[in-house]
Amino acid sequence: MAVYEGSNGTVKIKSGADALTAVASVRTWSIDITRETVESTAMGVGSRTYLKGLESYSGSMDIVYDDAEDAIVKAALSPITDDTVSVELYPDLDVVATKFAGDIIVTSYSITTSYDGLVEASISFQGTGDLTTETI
Repeated sequence: MAVYEGSNGTVKIKSGADALTAVASVRTWSIDITRETVESTAMGVGSRTYLKGLESYSGSMDIVYDDAEDAIVKAALSPITDDTVSVELYPDLDVVATKFAGDIIVTSYSITTSYDGLVEASISFQGTGDLTTETI
């Protein structure tokens, strides 16, 4: 079993025909993978039964806000873009790692500042289509 150390993770994105580009200064990222259930209980049965429904994923990332961020990345992470963005999420590039990949729609981009910290941007996204998991 591989043990991952989070400081070596990264996020790469691609919008349209642009090349796959690493997002600079990622602080955190998360992904939530869910599956719906569909109730299949029939009358006269004493316990509810369910079938597997559709799966989906969503997530977020926090990055250090930087005006010098690659222009392609800035445009791709904007929620006002009409493009679907391809994303690859890596937990740790220093070990034989797992890569999560899929297409996302950016749903929000918020900037936060504090008295004693860096200015950060938080990006939320909704997956569209399949999420693949691959060992690289």
